[in-house]
Amino acid sequence: MHNSAATSPNRPVVAHSVNPWCPASWVYHQITGLKNFTAIVVSKRKEKAAQFPFSPVYAQYDLPQPQRLYEKIYQRWLGDWYPSHRRALERHGATLLHSHFCPTGMMNWRLARALKIPHVTMFYGADIWAHCRRPGWREQFRELATHSEMFLVEGNAMRDQVITLGAAPDQVKIFHLGLDLTKIPFQPRRPAADGKIHILMAGRAYEKKGHIYGLRAFARLAPKYPELQLNMIIGGQSAKAVKCATEMRGFIRDHHLAGRISWSEMLPYEEYLRRLADTHVFLQPSVIASDGDAEGGFPVTLTEMSAAGVPIVATRHCDIPEAVRHERTGLLADERDVDGLTAQLEKLIRSPDLWLAYGRAGREHVEQNYNIIRQIEVLEDRYRQLLKAGVRS
Repeated sequence: MHNSAATSPNRPVVAHSVNPWCPASWVYHQITGLKNFTAIVVSKRKEKAAQFPFSPVYAQYDLPQPQRLYEKIYQRWLGDWYPSHRRALERHGATLLHSHFCPTGMMNWRLARALKIPHVTMFYGADIWAHCRRPGWREQFRELATHSEMFLVEGNAMRDQVITLGAAPDQVKIFHLGLDLTKIPFQPRRPAADGKIHILMAGRAYEKKGHIYGLRAFARLAPKYPELQLNMIIGGQSAKAVKCATEMRGFIRDHHLAGRISWSEMLPYEEYLRRLADTHVFLQPSVIASDGDAEGGFPVTLTEMSAAGVPIVATRHCDIPEAVRHERTGLLADERDVDGLTAQLEKLIRSPDLWLAYGRAGREHVEQNYNIIRQIEVLEDRYRQLLKAGVRS
């Protein structure tokens, strides 16, 4: 188990607040990759703790039921934070607080002020794009911006959105989510011996992922190219995810595509990476959803695919054009443009010589801009800036 606090007692302590622990590999890498800071984690509950081993994690749900009830009442009506989280920060001498996702930041800024330590919040997508439509949200955001030292975002589109919502331009810094490239070997993409071409779509069954548009493009190409196979790694248990999945399954049935499409639910990270070995093209047709939800940002799957050498077809959505360089690491179409997606997929199907060129350029792009080793250096520089500047008055 990764034990940051125990192995680095003399380094400045940064408390990461994220709920649940742990939501994704890209949060885990930020925390476990630190070299010059010691990390602790505070959370409401734990999920996938075995998949993302780390200590210490102070989870409110781990407390005895009477204490949990007290903490819930305190957080809601008295202090806006969980007392056990404050005790953890004080016990470890935390020098700054890093909140992941906007709602967590909105809850935590008062705790940071009470402890007189700087506060940074990282935004990831729905927490900014969809949530801003909720009643009273913008007022809460402006309050967060007034009492926070720094916001981190994945790219320029998200930076513009955060500034539009009320943050000061010098408050918003770009921070690329890094990958552990030792776990993602580069593999040149070539047609399979049996002639099959495997296209992959992956992610949760959310409207913003645009999977239905990918299916429509595949349906147009399937009769023309019998060697095409679409593999889907798509899951999700929310009502919205079930609705999207039901729509997609209905489309597959109505267009008689079941024999050309495989569908897996969400996989453990290591198994997901193994599936990349058989992938020739990745398809990411993201859109702004009807409720305003968006990628942010961009899906980390895009940089994972480029790291593995997989050419990409995606949409001009949020910061995707920063992750996928058009006609260099992949091809882009407009949102909801099934004709465009079809044409870009067909270009790659008919030009397998592009796979290796795009794959090599993609790996180089990730190594230069999304390598976790370099990105941890960037993150720690941000932390040093915060500690040097101190708390905003």
